[in-house]
Amino acid sequence: MLLFARMPYSDTSLRDIAAAAGVDVAYVHRAFGSKAEIFRQALLALAPLDDIAAGDPDGATMINRICDLAFLRDPRKVEDVRPLHLLTQSSLCSEARAIIAQFFGTSLALPLSRAFGHADPGRAHFALSLLSGFVTHRAIFGPADLLAIPEADQRQMLQTALMNAMLPGCSDGVFGWRPI
Repeated sequence: MLLFARMPYSDTSLRDIAAAAGVDVAYVHRAFGSKAEIFRQALLALAPLDDIAAGDPDGATMINRICDLAFLRDPRKVEDVRPLHLLTQSSLCSEARAIIAQFFGTSLALPLSRAFGHADPGRAHFALSLLSGFVTHRAIFGPADLLAIPEADQRQMLQTALMNAMLPGCSDGVFGWRPI
């Protein structure tokens, strides 16, 4: 998990994974079959994403829970790695793209769509693209002026953008949800 959070899928080898686990490459291959399966299992292990939909939350609660996924604490500790960081590191890798698309669709877009009462997950995918862009910009590029904004302010701006993406616009072009 830590390797995929720090390096793109394409740069992470079975040899790297075996060395990090302290086992033989052949064992890793026998246990998982492929790097794709290890990546899939890493996402599942990191993804208590069922928690974002636990208790049948309303849309605002689900947005808040999704925003929690955006803030990486320390990529050297397993407990601080978030699924979005694995996805972000590897999103441009053609080998991982199908795994990532399936994960986004089933673990994030569908539950988010349901929380807002949308039959079509199009708005959820749009909101998730905003989330992915934020995570990429913050975690990968790390511009000092963005990181200088207090995390609470970043979180509020992200929540506002995601809520507005999920709610339909009004006839005057102004979206219905605004932070208090």
